[in-house]
Amino acid sequence: MRSGVSLRVMILAALTVPIIVQSPEIFTLSVPHGPILTWLNSSVSLSCELSPLFNAEPLEVRWYRAKDFDSTAFLYKDHKIQEAPVDPRYRGRVSLTGGLERGNVSLTLERVTLEDSGEYVCYVSSDQWYERAIVLLTVNVTGSEPVLSVAEARGRGGQVNVTCSSEGWSPQPKLTWRNKEGTEIRNGQVLNTTDPQGLVSVSSWLLYSPSDSDWLSCTVSLSGEEKKETRVQPHVYRYT
Repeated sequence: MRSGVSLRVMILAALTVPIIVQSPEIFTLSVPHGPILTWLNSSVSLSCELSPLFNAEPLEVRWYRAKDFDSTAFLYKDHKIQEAPVDPRYRGRVSLTGGLERGNVSLTLERVTLEDSGEYVCYVSSDQWYERAIVLLTVNVTGSEPVLSVAEARGRGGQVNVTCSSEGWSPQPKLTWRNKEGTEIRNGQVLNTTDPQGLVSVSSWLLYSPSDSDWLSCTVSLSGEEKKETRVQPHVYRYT
């Protein structure tokens, strides 16, 4: 039994990714290929690892906004976290939680704001070498329930003008019209506007014949599963 246990331990040890103690002369950085998605007010990890894996404690690790080296979100240098010149917007919200000694220099960002969206640079340097890689962060915000209204379209042979509007989205959402059968209606006009905070409002309108369907739906959605839908009967009721 003891020999069997020892054999399993040896196999597991062989499968474990080795950590190089001494810094190699040349290294690269491994980051996600696509954008990292997160939600407003949440916490998110911007992944970045050394390749090959080795102890990063003697190195300089800097995270900053792309195209702005001085907009530093986090700086580790001389074996300690540096308070300056860190951008005040990130103070108290960022940390390295992956384990420097294991070659993980991922940045954790807490209490995510809308202005945190964008490209970040993971920059690591030693005495002989430096590398940098870009990580894209997208902050999602779900907007309001779509509001629909129906008005008579004069001179249109009984057609009605149906409008749909929703606000407070990020990034720009997709608006889709469908009839009762679930068929997408593609002749609607769509307008997107962005407020000073970066939130997007979307509105759309279309001419529709009430005889074509008992009701219409307007769905506003992001690229994932987050969506909001409202339905309306495309009729104008006249009261006498």
